[in-house]
Amino acid sequence: MGCIEKIYSVSALVGSGACNGNCKFCAGKYLRGDATQDVTTYALYKRNLEAAIKLSARYGGWSLSLTSSGEPTCSPEAVTDALRVYKKCADQGAYFPNVNVFTNGILLGDKDFCDTWLPIWRDLGLTNVAVSIHSVWEYEQARVYGVNWYPPYETIRENVERHGVGVRATLLLQKKLVDNAEMYDLSVNHMIRLGYNNITSWPVGNPDGSRNEFTISRWNLFGIRQWLNKNAKLCHEHSWSGGIWDYNGNILRLTDYVTRHDPKKDFVRQLVVWQTGEVTYSWIKNGALCLK
Repeated sequence: MGCIEKIYSVSALVGSGACNGNCKFCAGKYLRGDATQDVTTYALYKRNLEAAIKLSARYGGWSLSLTSSGEPTCSPEAVTDALRVYKKCADQGAYFPNVNVFTNGILLGDKDFCDTWLPIWRDLGLTNVAVSIHSVWEYEQARVYGVNWYPPYETIRENVERHGVGVRATLLLQKKLVDNAEMYDLSVNHMIRLGYNNITSWPVGNPDGSRNEFTISRWNLFGIRQWLNKNAKLCHEHSWSGGIWDYNGNILRLTDYVTRHDPKKDFVRQLVVWQTGEVTYSWIKNGALCLK
């Protein structure tokens, strides 16, 4: 058993599991049974979220990510509650420089929604929204999400940045969309032209880390890594996998979708706070229980 020296981040599921998309492949569907509205469970969830944030901060953590078994912006009150827990921790010294909401971006195309919620979330410590991008073409993004219309990426960015919150792109790597070095090159440069200068990518897969019909080939993933090494400067390698590159002053990050916790290692990639109140050392629950 290794001695833990670093807990890099916390990821917390928020909300009811409601979603305004209808993707053919959804990693969150199997989690929706855990999205309880039970008062006792919710109280435990908030206590353990606070404990996870403080534990990660004590071990040098730098990031809090709010995600969902559905779409977090469809449960804005739950996002607010989670950020209130974080604000309490930050005021007590458990501060993270990166606090993110991961979103499909659909509601962020609505100016009224952004005007209502983003000032509140910013004041509670939100630093960025991370928009999940399956295709850099909005018509194809709409098709993937199963909606009739997807807002322009420039509108999303403008609506968010107007409130002093940063915008990141999560450019997902999957078959028939962004699935090789050529498409990665085109997609990255297109999003940079639209003002997205911080882009993270990982290959889609199952929540247990296994591959599925949407996962890009290992050969094409290797090609994307080679493109990064040829065209960008590696600034940092992650302890688990991948790293961060400087691409003409823009940030490109390549990593794994999930990392199985290895108790022999001296680090934890992330603490995951589930809506049941459980906290684990990984998205892969087996053998990774931290708090219950």
